[in-house]
Amino acid sequence: MESDRMYFLDNLKWFIIWLMVVFHAAMCYMAYAPEWWYVVDTAEPVFSATVFICWADIFIMPVMFFVSGYFGLMSLSRYRMGVFWKKKLIRILLPWLFGSIFIAPLVTYIILASRHSPMGFYEFYTTLFWGPLYEQAQYWYLGALTALYLMLSMAVRLKPSLPVAQEAGKPSFGLFLLMFLAAIVSIGVISSHMHPDTWTSYWYLLVLQPVRIPMYILVFFAGAWAWKWKWFTRGGYVPSTAGWGMAFAMSGILYLWQKFCLPYYGLEAEALVWVNAVCQGSFAMSALFFFLGCFHRFLNHTNPVLSNLAATSYGVYYLHMPILFCTAWAFVGVGLDVYLKYLCVCILSLSVCFLLSKYVLSHIRSFSTGKLG
Repeated sequence: MESDRMYFLDNLKWFIIWLMVVFHAAMCYMAYAPEWWYVVDTAEPVFSATVFICWADIFIMPVMFFVSGYFGLMSLSRYRMGVFWKKKLIRILLPWLFGSIFIAPLVTYIILASRHSPMGFYEFYTTLFWGPLYEQAQYWYLGALTALYLMLSMAVRLKPSLPVAQEAGKPSFGLFLLMFLAAIVSIGVISSHMHPDTWTSYWYLLVLQPVRIPMYILVFFAGAWAWKWKWFTRGGYVPSTAGWGMAFAMSGILYLWQKFCLPYYGLEAEALVWVNAVCQGSFAMSALFFFLGCFHRFLNHTNPVLSNLAATSYGVYYLHMPILFCTAWAFVGVGLDVYLKYLCVCILSLSVCFLLSKYVLSHIRSFSTGKLG
């Protein structure tokens, strides 16, 4: 590798995490918000927030898993398996367990508290939380990442040459076609049996959306593959900003069109499922490669501001839900224009998360470096 640091991946990571925060905030003000969403401000729901949610929801996590896969195989190339897992224990497993057991219940309780439920937190924690309302808030990602690192470790055990980088090479068209088809088929098959937004708990360990599991596995190992074949280095593959940007724009428009307009054409449910699978899979893959190419071209550098944003991004991710939803709850009933209210909630939440990450969490070993995964 030309450098020990891929600055554009660090910058892409903090951008996606900050986008995740404003995405979660927008759900508090969207039209047709899920009834269970933590805080729903019903004063002035806006359709534009719904469009933004449907758009951003498709590519945020695929980008996160790709970056984690890239850095994951890079780490396995540098450290013995025992050292690798010692680092992941500190960096991923312990924060996942602590967040899932102690912070996620507080976040989930906001669903009841913001609706003035008379149930106290202790009763909620000992009954509903470990029953129908069990979830891991944003910490589900750390559980999924742990499972993927286990899969990657097993792959390395079976093929010890896996974490050995090859000469820089460019992928064939067939590889991209295979990725697109795998994403589309997995979404279509699983969506035929359940709603695409369904969340499922697996033995209280993993909380995942079954429809998206195959795609997350796919992009995680694509990230590992990218490191092995020295993508983003001199002579290696770098996604074209123009080409993938065109695919990103067209597939995004097509996805939103089929999401909001196509149901009115009277197609059968099975046909809608597969049209959605084609649009969603294509949009997710196009967005992933567009953001990789765009950030490599324009943000493959650092400076004090970018360095601070990258170094604090894990802390912002870790803290954002309790801070964001308490802030949104405090603004319910405040007589501001909904867009101004949304802007205030985002700015306040991101500012508090950034400051706590920089001046508090950075002194805890699990959060003391800039890389997530």
